[in-house]
Amino acid sequence: MKRRSLRQICADAFRLLLNDIKSAKWAIALVIAYFVFGRKILHSMCPMVVLTGFPCPACGLTRAGCAMLGLDFKGAWQLHPFIYPIAALLVCWCAGRYILKKQKMPALVWAAIVTLSCMIAFYMFRMATEFPGEPPMSYYKYNMIQRAIHLLQLQK
Repeated sequence: MKRRSLRQICADAFRLLLNDIKSAKWAIALVIAYFVFGRKILHSMCPMVVLTGFPCPACGLTRAGCAMLGLDFKGAWQLHPFIYPIAALLVCWCAGRYILKKQKMPALVWAAIVTLSCMIAFYMFRMATEFPGEPPMSYYKYNMIQRAIHLLQLQK
């Protein structure tokens, strides 16, 4: 296999990234629309919180990611410690996809499965020890189920 220069690696990675974005443009648009709708209308981006009021295993990951990008590593850890393995998985996936041009990465899939399994176990631990408490482990009392129950009670 011919060795590629850094310039060629970057050009190939950028081209592949643009192709991926073009292929997923409608999914990206829907995700952006959901985030805007969730934030402005529902006051939460988590469907589980909006529906039930209870946090999900991923609650706090967006805030933790923003804190990590803002170099607040302690704050990111406090919001959701699994931001670090998820960020590492994302970096490994990007390196494999865009730099090494790998189509399949089974070891990364298994690492993601283990990470998600541990994240669910950690969620159960947090629900047992921290709920209800500080966000993200708090209860949202204006959830849809509570609103529906309230509307039904008003009609009686």
